[in-house]
Amino acid sequence: MADDIVVQDSDDRSERMIRDPKRYFAEARRRAEREVRREVESGPRRAERAEHG
Repeated sequence: MADDIVVQDSDDRSERMIRDPKRYFAEARRRAEREVRREVESGPRRAERAEHG
């Protein structure tokens, strides 16, 4: 690998977790809840597409 390649990591999750753990985990919980809601809401549509597709 070339020596002049620099990898920049924009993932600051560990820094945010250390800086404000309550906020970090509250945001993570909200994201997870939104994802579950999205999956539940799209579930019946997927089944309908499978039947008609």
